[in-house]
Amino acid sequence: MGLFDIVLLIIIAGFAMFGIWFGFIHTLGSLLGTAVGAFVATRYSAWLATWIVNITGWSDNTATVLSFVIVFMVSNRVIGFLFWMVDRFFKPLTNLPFISSLNRLLGLVLGVFEGMITLGLIFFVIEANPVSDTFMTWINESRVVPYTIGAANVLMPLIPDALKEAQAQAEKIINSLPTQL
Repeated sequence: MGLFDIVLLIIIAGFAMFGIWFGFIHTLGSLLGTAVGAFVATRYSAWLATWIVNITGWSDNTATVLSFVIVFMVSNRVIGFLFWMVDRFFKPLTNLPFISSLNRLLGLVLGVFEGMITLGLIFFVIEANPVSDTFMTWINESRVVPYTIGAANVLMPLIPDALKEAQAQAEKIINSLPTQL
């Protein structure tokens, strides 16, 4: 297991810790925000990518990945904020002794799942829009990335067909890369 995988596991552990901290209701909102974020980002991040390319001169792939992440995170946080408000409403109930422990345990489980889905969606977009050979090699050699992409497959019905086709092409390219450099 390389450094890249360790970083990914630390990120997933961070999502798990947030799940414990915020509890089930808030984390459920974040998970729903992940689904909404994927839906919105795959449909509306292209205009932001074009703007980023025009302003910065960056490559199309870099701008596409960055715009996806930005639109995804903003959409995700808006939904998360709405569920945070719902969580405040149920706070007296979720502070009861047994329910509090269950709330945090379920938050942990959903936090891990949300972290894996979020990373999987990001890798899905990166594979469809390769940003650098080195980074693509890290992804190709990772032991964690396939699990995150597998978790993200839950949201595939929300992903437009054009992006799915681009991802299939990226997989062909990745599979043709030598496994050792």
